[in-house]
Amino acid sequence: MRNNFGYIEQNQPDSNYDAKLLFRLARYLKPYRRHLAFSVFLVLLITLVELLLPYLTKVAIDDYILVTSRKLQLPSEDPLGRNIREKYRDILIPTERSDTFFMKGKDLDTIDQKFLVEAKKRAWLDDTRYYPAPVYSETIQNISQNQPELIQISEKTAFIRYKHLEALTVDQLIELRREDISGVTRIGVVFIGLLLLGFVSAYGQICSMEYTGQKVMHDLRSHLFSHLQQLSLSFFENHPVGTLVTRVTNDIQNLQEMFSSIVVQFLKDLILLFGIMGVMLWLDWRLALVCFALLPLIFGLTIFFSLKARDAFREVRKLIAKLNAYIQENFSGIMIVKIFNRAKENSRRFQQINHDHYLANVRQIVVFAVFMPALEIFSAIAIALLLWKGGLAVISQAVSLGALIAFLAYIQKMFQPIRFLAEKYNILQSAMASAERIFALLDEEKIITDSVAPEIISPVKAKIEFNNVGFAYNKDNPVLKNVSFQVQEGETVAVVGPTGAGKSTLIHLLIRFHDVQRGNIFLDGTDIRSLKRSLLRSQMGLVMQDTFLFADSITYNITLGNAAITDEQVENAARLVNADRFIKKLSKGFDEGISEGGTTLSTGERQLLCFARALALNPQILVLDEATSNIDPETENLIQEALVNLTRQRTALIIAHRLSTIQHADRILVLHKGRIKEEGTHAQLLARRGIYYKLYQLQYQ
Repeated sequence: MRNNFGYIEQNQPDSNYDAKLLFRLARYLKPYRRHLAFSVFLVLLITLVELLLPYLTKVAIDDYILVTSRKLQLPSEDPLGRNIREKYRDILIPTERSDTFFMKGKDLDTIDQKFLVEAKKRAWLDDTRYYPAPVYSETIQNISQNQPELIQISEKTAFIRYKHLEALTVDQLIELRREDISGVTRIGVVFIGLLLLGFVSAYGQICSMEYTGQKVMHDLRSHLFSHLQQLSLSFFENHPVGTLVTRVTNDIQNLQEMFSSIVVQFLKDLILLFGIMGVMLWLDWRLALVCFALLPLIFGLTIFFSLKARDAFREVRKLIAKLNAYIQENFSGIMIVKIFNRAKENSRRFQQINHDHYLANVRQIVVFAVFMPALEIFSAIAIALLLWKGGLAVISQAVSLGALIAFLAYIQKMFQPIRFLAEKYNILQSAMASAERIFALLDEEKIITDSVAPEIISPVKAKIEFNNVGFAYNKDNPVLKNVSFQVQEGETVAVVGPTGAGKSTLIHLLIRFHDVQRGNIFLDGTDIRSLKRSLLRSQMGLVMQDTFLFADSITYNITLGNAAITDEQVENAARLVNADRFIKKLSKGFDEGISEGGTTLSTGERQLLCFARALALNPQILVLDEATSNIDPETENLIQEALVNLTRQRTALIIAHRLSTIQHADRILVLHKGRIKEEGTHAQLLARRGIYYKLYQLQYQ
């Protein structure tokens, strides 16, 4: 559907099909699966490091920093006391008294909560916290001699109240907690080692994934560019060049950002998310469920905003393409803009598109601005629930302080994937919108295709035959109607007629820019649809009415980079069309650079270069489509001199408005309203006083 500015707009997909797009993108990853596998391995290593760091913190706190023990009075005459002593005899530390036991704080987590509640109710569990120290410690020996009431000694361990540790000197504390200090030091060394391992792994993973992403985008861009070149002319007639440039450049770049910034990072965070959930369930399933309570709401929020953001980003990508197309069109026609004083009007139209682009970006920002704070609120609520439930659990000895701190670290890491998705959401949605439009182009049919089993003509004699050819750009308005004629080997045939008669369409069908819809076109008796397009076009030298030159040297514009064309052939082709006359005047001759579109050359000079280009490979068939309509009389005389040499021993088909250029043709066909009305030589057609005679009178009256 065309918009108000005349550009073709693609219909938006009816539904979100990210999975399908990602699957198609994954095909481009296949050649680099080893790099991807290596990157995934490093991701797993990084994830393992991130899972271990909070757990090491828990171990350091529970086993070394805040080492606690609790005293239990378990009378043997009470059945419940006997039951507890029997069930937990492996973790109960006996003392000199038969009814007194100690238990390490971290072991309290393993006791059935019902037993703990009952023990507290009967005052069997002492709320006082004790520090377990080795009995052979010099400090413990001194306390045992001077203040034996401060400690209680079991077989290998002495238990001293934490509040009594405040009375000790620093040296005594260091001596007493030497093993704890050594343990914390070991964990610190392991912690630093894991950080270094994570750094090296992250460096390798980023390099590997960046390499993979760049290669994938290189392949995709090359594939898209090659595919676009294979599409028929009708496709380019309906799609502005600026839009296609956006697809090959900006949209591909968006995908590259997704690969380098999101894909593996998201995989890492996904693995980390499930890893964290597993560790949290292993540490304490009750606290884990508290942390997981808000996840369904968070995922629902993410899905809701993804739908809203996708629509916004589709609109942004569409308007960026429209901006590029409008800018390209206006600067390509800058002379017309200036001559007709259209600068203000074009600026106004540009402002409208630019304003629409601004509004689309604002809508996208609003979606993101609501999503991110909502996510932070859910994260804060989850942490508050953890502190509430976890704090109560620590107070009741159901969970250790180290476990609670580890849970706080894990829950913050658990929100990282979702927070990361929120922060990178604009890149992700922009990339997916770009992927939609890229694959929409790749899904365009080539329309003009080669035969599955193409025929070969060798040697080519260059006999052309049109047999009842019919064609219509619009089915309700046929351009050609049952056109039939032959061009014999070495013959020069000209086609003339009023504008809109279908002359250029004949050329487009012969070169297979379009395929005939009715009838056949034969080359040496073979239907051209059964020939390879490359073979067919290699036999033809084509000069169009609208010249096009590349921003390169004179030589390149004649050879178009074909290494098979020698410098001698280039100079010979230029001499045959009389282009060597102006080339020799250039400071660098054939190496002279040409600006974009050849604007530094005159119209006639550009036309002569196009003639030289057509002749450089010495084609069997010469096709001129209004090739002399834009040149001055002097250049026309030069070309008429060259045409005698150009058409010698070649089959030539010439479309012309200027009848002076085709008076020496072997035959002239007069095309009128899609049909051949007259045929003959210049003199014969004048004598007939028909359509050709009228055209001649109009030009030379």
